[in-house]
Amino acid sequence: MSQEEQPDPLQVFEDCGAAEMPIPETCMIAETTEDEFFENAEAVKRYRIGQLRTKLAIRQSVVKMAREGVPQMVKIYLDFVSGNSAADLPTTAGDADGESGGEFDGI
Repeated sequence: MSQEEQPDPLQVFEDCGAAEMPIPETCMIAETTEDEFFENAEAVKRYRIGQLRTKLAIRQSVVKMAREGVPQMVKIYLDFVSGNSAADLPTTAGDADGESGGEFDGI
């Protein structure tokens, strides 16, 4: 394989993360050790980004099918949203400094 045909090493981590490949197997594909992987903050970040992009794509598919009325997807969707709450949302800047005048400040 010539130099220009070799994939970006960080892209390998992202692709493997997106496929939920175990880290030991990911390191074998990337031709690195697990220690080197964990010492490389950018590699770990890209692996996690890959995982999150897959999670997003799956959730988007579930939401689409739930909107179409697929009963199994409606149940999965309801499980997703029951795990989310307003408590997960950050407060507005006004809330953080104690100067909030009302519930809808900053909107």
